[in-house]
Amino acid sequence: MKRKGMKFGTVSLAVMLSVVMLLGACGNGNNNDSKPSQAASSPAASSEAPASTGASPAAELEPYEITWYLPQSVFPDAKLVQDAMSKITKEKINATLDIKLVDWGTYDQKMQAIAASGEKADLIFTSNWTNDYLSNVNKGAFLDVTDLLQQHGPDILKQVPPAAWDAAKVKGKLYAIINTQVLARTPGVLINKDYLDKYGYTPDQFKTLADMTPFLEKVKQGEPEKYPFSLKGDTDVMGNYGTTLGLEYFAQKNPGVVRIGDETSQVVNLYETPEFIGFLKQMREWYEKGIIRKDAATLKDTNSDELAGKYVTSTFTVINPDSAANQAVRFGSGDASKVAAVEFSKPYMSTGSIIATMTAISRTSKDPERAMMFYNLLYADQELFNLMSYGIEGTHYTKVGDDLIKKVDNAGYWVDSGWEYGNMFNSFRTSETQPKWYPAGPDKNAAAIPSKLLGFSFDPSDVKSELAQTASVVDEFYAGLITGVADPNVTLPKMNAKLKKAGMDKIIAEMQTQIDAWKASK
Repeated sequence: MKRKGMKFGTVSLAVMLSVVMLLGACGNGNNNDSKPSQAASSPAASSEAPASTGASPAAELEPYEITWYLPQSVFPDAKLVQDAMSKITKEKINATLDIKLVDWGTYDQKMQAIAASGEKADLIFTSNWTNDYLSNVNKGAFLDVTDLLQQHGPDILKQVPPAAWDAAKVKGKLYAIINTQVLARTPGVLINKDYLDKYGYTPDQFKTLADMTPFLEKVKQGEPEKYPFSLKGDTDVMGNYGTTLGLEYFAQKNPGVVRIGDETSQVVNLYETPEFIGFLKQMREWYEKGIIRKDAATLKDTNSDELAGKYVTSTFTVINPDSAANQAVRFGSGDASKVAAVEFSKPYMSTGSIIATMTAISRTSKDPERAMMFYNLLYADQELFNLMSYGIEGTHYTKVGDDLIKKVDNAGYWVDSGWEYGNMFNSFRTSETQPKWYPAGPDKNAAAIPSKLLGFSFDPSDVKSELAQTASVVDEFYAGLITGVADPNVTLPKMNAKLKKAGMDKIIAEMQTQIDAWKASK
């Protein structure tokens, strides 16, 4: 998944075998807390999207324009594609689309302004890393969609495993739709295979970060015009690598974490754990050896250098069946066969991975039912989904196989971020090296380890002030620490002293109280 870095993608993990065979997530779906139908057939059995739309006949509906906000690059042909999508939605639910693609860097701020102003909006991308889901729910920015999902989202419910909806619930209610993708996160990195071959290494040699050090040293010595490893100060290390350390986190700037193997689920301070300290020392070693570039802590953007092929190894990311194909362009050639994936640990599914990519209905929507009908179409209608992702056939891409497409040179539209919306398993493939989504996606989820806290969401209401203060402390030290610019032996004691003064102990105590109560209620 990016998450933005992840386009990743960025944002996955597995529930239970049969539950996760779909890569979605399902829990209670109405105000009476009744379960959605579990008799729905699994899409893993067929690559065909369900035929039902759950929408009323278009003739019975008044015309409506659906406004949809999504963090994404802005493309010159966006209006052309939007109009093509509107032809489908007009016929099926008598609605047209106004899709607002908002630059990643300004999306969070834009959505806060929308929520504060009361401006009309229908669908809004939300997650735990941008336009924060729980914060928006707590301030009433999103509608309760529990009943709407039951009434107008039958194809969504078919695609998302029932147990996974629990991860998105807040006090028993749903305030967003889970986007169906690989929910099982597998931490890893991508490497330019040309340099593995050149220096005599294979991906399976790298079981830990330390295993990569000799290879990265050779790249540093032999490729002076290249950067051995991509890393910058705002990288979400815990989101993309934390489970390799055996740690589960709840929010990027919340220092409270739980050890995955701890049956008691004791909350501890991330910055005092031997696991994270060891990681920081590894980054410090790489920085001192020149493996991490000197300006990494203050670096705002690596895109241009990645697209120019200047990086040999990607930053920490989530490895999915399509990762090599999706990220090949970031290694210069765009050839997925030259990209090797390294997985550092087994797939893992947590509440955080599920809520990392969702779509909410704004409280300012003038027709929430129509918004849900449209979103249901993104699960049921493959043509609509692929229009959104890749544009118009013959203009933006050509079909070279049954489900395989090739981008037209200098195409004016190419979103290619299906993890952000609808059912990712409806997506065309963009490389022959990419396996078919069925069964690759469901299989990835089926192999995942489910979190012991799956379904638990931390309510920050009683420690808002403390979280704001600790977030300021994290902002002060984080970039320098994770890029190796700061010496953890010197910096961590200062950081932890400030975290304690900012109210960290109160946050950890509140988290522990909520986790214990949640476990007792099960």
